[in-house]
Amino acid sequence: MAEDSVHKRLARQASHYSVSSLFSLIAGMITFPLLTRIFSIEDYGVMNLVAATLTVAVAVGKVGVQHSILRYQSEIAAGKSRFTLKQLYATTFFGMVGSALFVMAGLLLVTGLVPAHRFNDPRLRGLLAIASLLIVVQVVESAVTNVLRAEQRTTTLMKYQVAKKYFGIALIVFAVLVISRSLTAFYTASVIGETVALLFLTFSLFRAGDRPRPTLNGFSRPLYRELIAFGIPMMIGYELSGIILSVGDRYVIEWLVGEKPLGLYAAAYNLCQYVQAVVIASIGQAIMPIYMQMWDQKGPDETGAFISRSLRNYVLFGAPIIAGLASVGPELLPSLASEKYASAAVILPWVIAGMVVDGTTAMLGAGLFIHRKTRIIMIIVLSCAILNLGLNVILVPRLGIVGAAIATLISYAAAAMALGAAGRKFLPVAIPWSTLLRASAAAIIMYAALYYICPGRRLLTIGVRLSIGVPVYAAVIALIDEDARAFMQNGLNWLRTKLGMSSP
Repeated sequence: MAEDSVHKRLARQASHYSVSSLFSLIAGMITFPLLTRIFSIEDYGVMNLVAATLTVAVAVGKVGVQHSILRYQSEIAAGKSRFTLKQLYATTFFGMVGSALFVMAGLLLVTGLVPAHRFNDPRLRGLLAIASLLIVVQVVESAVTNVLRAEQRTTTLMKYQVAKKYFGIALIVFAVLVISRSLTAFYTASVIGETVALLFLTFSLFRAGDRPRPTLNGFSRPLYRELIAFGIPMMIGYELSGIILSVGDRYVIEWLVGEKPLGLYAAAYNLCQYVQAVVIASIGQAIMPIYMQMWDQKGPDETGAFISRSLRNYVLFGAPIIAGLASVGPELLPSLASEKYASAAVILPWVIAGMVVDGTTAMLGAGLFIHRKTRIIMIIVLSCAILNLGLNVILVPRLGIVGAAIATLISYAAAAMALGAAGRKFLPVAIPWSTLLRASAAAIIMYAALYYICPGRRLLTIGVRLSIGVPVYAAVIALIDEDARAFMQNGLNWLRTKLGMSSP
């Protein structure tokens, strides 16, 4: 397997995730302005508290087993395991159903026992009860979709994610516009939409007969113990701690400065997440199954070279994303969410920078993931989650929501550097410092060139700055970076080939 071929496969699979996220972004451009106008800033803050609680509960319900699917499927397919795919699918499916039901029951018990006056908003108990149904749905969905990820069936996954998104949005829009303009209608529609989508995916996945269906007699207790042993440290140290890194600041903001600043912060953060999903997260989703497979089939040298080159390419794309959102964000956020959210645009550069840095962890820490060093991952990410909460407690009273955004960037940077340092002992991945400097310089030049162009025109400003910023960055980075020139040349060659094929 030639390295260029693997990079083409990474680009193709990452593009599938990006297309899915792009359609989700388009959908978000519809629902984001709608919801921010239907619901008040305080309502939006309540929604994010429910979402943050649900995110934590789903992570606990998975028990980290979804990470085990990616690692064990590669080993089993390569003939390096004593277990079978039938056992893997049955064990992960029924194991995750059981853990999800347990966590859902725990959340219902806790919310039922807490006195009503302890909730800052009287609607929270009822909303959490409805949303708790999503714990089971999303945990089981994770089991099914990670089977597709492990098999690198990214086209199927892309189609499912797009169809699910638009079906869910149609239900939500109908519910809040026709039935009731309430958060109860919003969450009820969400439960129905996600449940129907999951049932359809599960039926389609195992109907064809090209993979063993999960059955109770295929459940393996020894395998489940191994999956749990691998998964729980990943759940605590990677996923749950990562969630605390990304949403823990919401609780601190609500506690220290109230629901209105939380609503402002959440709106800006959500906008960054749309950008993250389209460009940043797609690389991490695609690259891990590929380098797991490379390690089992080709060994450390080719795997390390592939990850190092991928990291250089990622940096070339990450720098202009930060500068670009810093440039258009103050116009984009109020255009989508309304003028009442305009003041939150100040946090956009900090938050998106943190997300771009976080996107490097799947590559920098590859050696830890491959060698199952889950305890090391747990210690690093949990420590950075605690760092994030501590920084929020210190900075939010002094700087408001800007302090929370700065804490996010610092914590993500600390996690990436620590994972990279620890991972080098198992698989050296070169940090492309020179590429980072050149890409940062080109991004700063782009931002400076756009700063005074067409200010205050909202969507017109966005369109003009994007149309100018992309070629400015491309020209500067091509002039100063060899990897960028090679990447652009490969793109031009691909385009000429496609045009030649399509021409008569």
